[in-house]
Amino acid sequence: MRGAAWRVAWGQLALVTALAAFALAYLVDARTVSLSVNNLLLLQPTAILVLFLWGVIAIGCVSRAPAGEASPAPADWRATLRVVGMVAAFGFFILSLERVGYDIAMVLFVSAALWIGGERRPLVLVLFSLIFTAAAIFGFRALVPYPFPTTLI
Repeated sequence: MRGAAWRVAWGQLALVTALAAFALAYLVDARTVSLSVNNLLLLQPTAILVLFLWGVIAIGCVSRAPAGEASPAPADWRATLRVVGMVAAFGFFILSLERVGYDIAMVLFVSAALWIGGERRPLVLVLFSLIFTAAAIFGFRALVPYPFPTTLI
């Protein structure tokens, strides 16, 4: 294709590369500590999957653009505000886990995330948050052998 230029989505490529590097470093560190199956049962397949997906996403971050094609429009300020809102909500979620309990923190975070995502029906906000939180808490309790703080459940 004559006149085509390579376009790289540097932000996305940098993010997935950093996440893949972290997963690889974590896997290497875990393997230096112990090669026990119990230690690596979930970690090693997950890290391998992360590295595979990094390769797929990295290929998707590089594309050929025909010459003269306009670059994509910059993000709308409302979309940027939603991203910042989700990051702030997640930060409050993490900070409140130990203080108010996993159950209350998760209900509040899921409700906030749905609200930021555009859901405005109160019944859906309440029911989905409660059902998701109950499923997550009971799932965590089934998988994790040590207790974690909850307030109501």
